[in-house]
Amino acid sequence: MADTREEFYLDNERVREFVDTVERTADAHEEIPALLTALREPFERLLEDDDWLPDLYRNLPSEDYDNKSDMGGDIAQWLLYRQEGKLSLSSLVVPPGVETPVHDHLAWGLVGLCQGSQHEQFYRRVDAGENDTGQARLEALETQEAGPGDFYELIPPENDIHSVTTTSEVPSVSIHLLGADVGCIPRHAFDLDADLVRQFQSGYTNVECETPEAMAPGHNHD
Repeated sequence: MADTREEFYLDNERVREFVDTVERTADAHEEIPALLTALREPFERLLEDDDWLPDLYRNLPSEDYDNKSDMGGDIAQWLLYRQEGKLSLSSLVVPPGVETPVHDHLAWGLVGLCQGSQHEQFYRRVDAGENDTGQARLEALETQEAGPGDFYELIPPENDIHSVTTTSEVPSVSIHLLGADVGCIPRHAFDLDADLVRQFQSGYTNVECETPEAMAPGHNHD
């Protein structure tokens, strides 16, 4: 998995150690389920450690900060590390009582909480699932309550569509290890009331994304 361009937005010994572990593990496992199984223990240890993630990446940006994320609801998505086109590590900060859009990820990954608590609702598409915009029908699947140290796997298309609501009195902070530069790829957001889907790019609070051709203004229409 090595090589392409690496970018450390949080550069400390613990992050580098974890990234090295991910790369070694990926080189040893060709199948995604086996890779994620092998990464569970290192990821769990990362969530348990409390000294590697600075306060900046555990909180919402100040009011005068140019938040480049498009997650809505004053949600912050801080990019910590990425390997272009292959891997990203980020923290998602969701204020108390705020719900994320219903969205997919389009990448394998591990997602876990290191602060606060969340209610999560998972969905799956029950239409043909071929369109990026327009009509789309979802079926609600399981719900789960998550607290610090809890995490789950993403293996699209299973468990790939969800929404998250912070249920704690403090912002929830989740760590996302994903097999794509997920903030800068075209993904999907769903409107359950109208049975609609649209393309969106979640972006990162601290990093500007180049606009992909597929997301360029005028290319797609709702």
